[in-house]
Amino acid sequence: MANTFAPFGFRPVSTSNGPMNWRISARRVASSAGAIYRGDAVVPDTSTANGYIVQATASTVPLAGIFWGCQYLSTSQKRVIWSQYWPGSDATGDVIAFVIDDPNARFLVQTSGSSFQITGTPTTFTSSPVGQLAQLNVGSGSTTTQQSGMYLDTVGTTATFPFQIVDMVLDPPGSNGSDATSNYNYVVVGFNNEMLRSNGAVTGIS
Repeated sequence: MANTFAPFGFRPVSTSNGPMNWRISARRVASSAGAIYRGDAVVPDTSTANGYIVQATASTVPLAGIFWGCQYLSTSQKRVIWSQYWPGSDATGDVIAFVIDDPNARFLVQTSGSSFQITGTPTTFTSSPVGQLAQLNVGSGSTTTQQSGMYLDTVGTTATFPFQIVDMVLDPPGSNGSDATSNYNYVVVGFNNEMLRSNGAVTGIS
């Protein structure tokens, strides 16, 4: 069955050591920063050394992790809000973001195009993208579901790509994303270029 393109960002599924028990760190988001959705990749704000994070784009900046919710003091409601996403406004003071930065975390993500498919059959691969590095596309997050719209857009050998494909998704058969021979299939990825798992020297922010 052909897959349907409905990206949801990076959804944690496990660690390389087994069950879903990830390291989550509290990071700061400036109250003037743009929206960040649950499942978005985030990076340090490289404009100045301020310790903030922002939504990632397709770049070579090492990731800070995956945004998984936040809390902030609402200016309009005059109370602390716990939310799956940061809407981009209505905070008095900084936003506290909860970021999955476990260097061994694994994430489910949708792909685009034909570069992420297998050749052969689900039981006998002739080729697959497992082991290749991948770049993200920001897509469009949803203010209704508060979920990310990020997906994988490019595969290659560029060492600074943020993710590495570690597995294909083939089950349950017939479910969206499980047809690995069609566009928009799902894959499992791990961090490649991430602050706690850098594949090279991390450049300091000045």
